[in-house]
Amino acid sequence: MLQRTNLAWPETPFGSVTRPVQKPGTWLTGVSLLWGEAGDDPIIMGAAAVVVKIHRTQSVLVSAPLMSFGYRVLLPQALGENTAIVRELDVLLVQARRMSQILAWHNAADDLHVLQQLPRAEGEPRRPGVTAIAEAWRDRTTRERGTTRCVDTSHDLGPAGLISDTAAAHRLEPLKSFAGNLQQTSAQEACDALVEDQAAAFSPDALAGSVLSSALATALLGGEHTSRLHWEGTLSLFESLSEAAWEAAPSLLGGVASARSE
Repeated sequence: MLQRTNLAWPETPFGSVTRPVQKPGTWLTGVSLLWGEAGDDPIIMGAAAVVVKIHRTQSVLVSAPLMSFGYRVLLPQALGENTAIVRELDVLLVQARRMSQILAWHNAADDLHVLQQLPRAEGEPRRPGVTAIAEAWRDRTTRERGTTRCVDTSHDLGPAGLISDTAAAHRLEPLKSFAGNLQQTSAQEACDALVEDQAAAFSPDALAGSVLSSALATALLGGEHTSRLHWEGTLSLFESLSEAAWEAAPSLLGGVASARSE
């Protein structure tokens, strides 16, 4: 399993650095998964979480040049890594449920259903994050005290369907290489390469950029829906990722990286 992460945020829920006591931050988490199929078996081809610091009551203006967020990306390097990826994802979901005010996910019920059906190794403990979020998603109109508000960016915002379509409808410019059905096509092609033991035939950067762009779009849409984030005009996801997360996929987002290295 390959991980790409940026934990440089102060007070980040994904870090464990001891810091002076500060007023707790308010967070919004966006989650995205990419799936492939090997025969009849679902294969996780990418998982990503984006964490944005938000104001407790007001909407914050965001723009590509000033974009700031924390992220984690999980990618397979071979078949048989579903368990390892789900284990890491489950930790993220536990943290998101307890520490984020808002959790955004596009078509979450479908992803959560498949995650719950994935086999566990003998003796492997239950997946508390997946289980708790799945239960919360069944009735998103109620919320336990101290847990996150769940926003489904497909059903709550619309149009229902692909994340790139919803993003475009809300003035977010998706990455053209992953818009429409291209995202699923590229994920399946990468899965086929793993099945044929030809991992070198696909680009991890492409997978990372694809799933991370979806997670960022989901986070931004969740912020807009809950009146915590807004932007002026059309916001480019590519420019936003290039500014804040080029290390996650340098060959895809490397324009900023090259400029900074000069």
